[in-house]
Amino acid sequence: MHGPSGVDRVTVEKCFAWMSGSLALLPGERVNLESSRVSLQVTNYRVRHRFYVLSDLQVDSILLDSVASTGLRVISKPGLLVIAGLLVLSALLATGLPDGIGNGVTGVLFFFAVLLVLVYFLGRSKSIAIESTGGYLMLIPAEKLSLDECHFLLNAIDRAKLEFLRGELQPS
Repeated sequence: MHGPSGVDRVTVEKCFAWMSGSLALLPGERVNLESSRVSLQVTNYRVRHRFYVLSDLQVDSILLDSVASTGLRVISKPGLLVIAGLLVLSALLATGLPDGIGNGVTGVLFFFAVLLVLVYFLGRSKSIAIESTGGYLMLIPAEKLSLDECHFLLNAIDRAKLEFLRGELQPS
């Protein structure tokens, strides 16, 4: 069925479905795995991650034959612990200052050392990393997932890639 301008209505409806946030599939494409907790979809053709930047919907997609590597990355800032350690050492040295000044400086230095340790532990994050052969890095925040769930997703991506490659390499 064609509209007044000769544009296929089904195509237009699919475009609007895509724009509204549902991920339309290509012809012959099927979903192997979908996780709503990390907005990840693995199909027999590609890996897609849907996320928002401010209020704008963004979609990353890497074709399975272009997946170069997958992995789990834990991002932390160990420099914060080093600085906290230096603050504790400075606080211990500050105890030798005259009574009125030494106690106040020691308390402030310990407070900031504890604050930096808290920022370190609260600021750690884990992400599922998928890198393409072209060098594009897809980072999927995985704080909501257990370690076993992360490994399951990584294995599902690797399995989908191997199945895709086997299908490509077998003669028809």
